[in-house]
Amino acid sequence: MTPSAKITLYLSAHNKIIALPSGTGRRWAQTALDLSDFTKSHDPTRTLALDDQARARQALTHLHQAARDCQVTIATHPRPYLGDIAEAIVAALPGHWMADVEPLPQKQDHPYYLRDFVWEAGEISDLLDRSPLGFAAILRDGGGTELLLVERPSDGAYMVGALIPSPDHVHVTAPAPRSVIASDARLVARFTQTRLLPDYKRAVHLSRLDEAERDLRWARDKPGAHDPVDLQAALYRFRAHAIAFIATLREDTPLSAEQTIFLERMHNGLNLDALDDPDPATLADAEAVWLVDGQELIEMARAATPAPLAPPAKPKKLAAAPPPPGAVVFNAAGPRR
Repeated sequence: MTPSAKITLYLSAHNKIIALPSGTGRRWAQTALDLSDFTKSHDPTRTLALDDQARARQALTHLHQAARDCQVTIATHPRPYLGDIAEAIVAALPGHWMADVEPLPQKQDHPYYLRDFVWEAGEISDLLDRSPLGFAAILRDGGGTELLLVERPSDGAYMVGALIPSPDHVHVTAPAPRSVIASDARLVARFTQTRLLPDYKRAVHLSRLDEAERDLRWARDKPGAHDPVDLQAALYRFRAHAIAFIATLREDTPLSAEQTIFLERMHNGLNLDALDDPDPATLADAEAVWLVDGQELIEMARAATPAPLAPPAKPKKLAAAPPPPGAVVFNAAGPRR
């Protein structure tokens, strides 16, 4: 039996066609594209520039001939290319966001199977498991926040959810931020900014608090009895979390003069300007500050935890008008009067 192979063509707003080969016989689809003057892009995709229309028409003619010879089917995706949607979303978000489009592996045992990195176990995870999505886009802010954009095949709606932060960043323990969904890039960007990102910030903050408190409680228990390597790892985690706590307190919280002085003392005492390359003497000082004053910083940061967002309001139901006398009313049992 001949393996199935398919090429899906996406029209990009950047005056080019993106071709995605798929199926168990994907290599035949790639061969057809390579024989037709398509350019290799992010594996396994190929692209065709449309600047030279005569050359593009010739390439598409060759593609249909090569696809027929290789027993490959060709389909044109009816919706905008996901990379264009991703670019429109990141352009509308505050800060400096970047978007990377990823062809999705079809095998669930793939080492980079995206479902394993989705924070919320919900519809996005189900889509990655059940639906041939073709592409996904990863949106990054450069500071550790990563979001996943996918297109729902059933209606073309766009869904954005959070990816789990790297364990080097924080071990997440808080409830996952809620994904957002909308019909166009403008709405997705707005919902991402007003719902998803505040939810994400709160979840990461709570996870940092949980990890920092557990580490400090462990370090204070039986002082001097812990493995030095484990103790230094816990101190590094606390110092990394302290940078985020202090930044949040300074940005979002009205501080008294005493609190301002305390944060400055913690910043200097923990030597947060040299997080990755402290000398042994500095580490010893930072450990003392951590054990003595770490709990006070945690309590200040906990008091500054953002409030949870209220769920989106549901449309108000209109009261049903009573039927006129003698009107037929239908219910589950059939019509009645």
